Amino acid sequence: MPVLDRIKGPIFELFDLMTGNGTVQETVIAFFAVAAIIFIVFPIRECARGYMAKYLGDDTGEREGRLTLNPLSHIDPMGALCMCFCCIGWSRTMPINLNRCTKTKGRTALFLTSLAGPVANILMSYIFVIVSKIIFMNITSTVMFYVWYGVYYVAVINVYLAVLNLLPIPPFDGCKILCSFLPRNGVLFFERYGQIINMAFFFALILGLLDGPLDFLSDGVMWLLDKASFFLGTMM
Repeated sequence: MPVLDRIKGPIFELFDLMTGNGTVQETVIAFFAVAAIIFIVFPIRECARGYMAKYLGDDTGEREGRLTLNPLSHIDPMGALCMCFCCIGWSRTMPINLNRCTKTKGRTALFLTSLAGPVANILMSYIFVIVSKIIFMNITSTVMFYVWYGVYYVAVINVYLAVLNLLPIPPFDGCKILCSFLPRNGVLFFERYGQIINMAFFFALILGLLDGPLDFLSDGVMWLLDKASFFLGTMM
């Protein structure tokens, strides 16, 4: 399907659409996708981390009023602005005190609370894929086509953000997951050089040096989600 070819490298494709390089309809879809990420995806992801911490014994997030799907409790103004203008953003980090996670060891708690966010992203993508397939089977107008496009776009960006967040780059969850397995010297390495690694990563991202690997990983996850919803047909 030709439109699927336009949903490759979704972050920079999204930026192109939002800066007027697409049709009016595509620009509207791009803003819809950004709004869905800020007001739906980010809150659910942070709540997933908070509830995992609570399950392990830490109620810090609950005591600070963060275990809610109210997006106002999770929006980081700068992160939201960056999402709107650069299409790469972030939310307020869920407060987690690993020392209060008494049901397991600290490293295991770090692993589980860090993994909860990306897993929530992928599960949400799976739901969006199912919804998009249901819409696709009932397309009867151009409006319905663009509704499908928007929902599927959110699924793709959700997966892309999950893949991005799983990279072992500070301060992403992937780095925390890696640190949960590293010896103390390895953890100290990331603490000492984290900012340099982070700057180098975003420089490479802006230059497009990581487009190929990120697209490959994201497409792979989307392919798996497509196959996992085979009962509604396939789209990839």
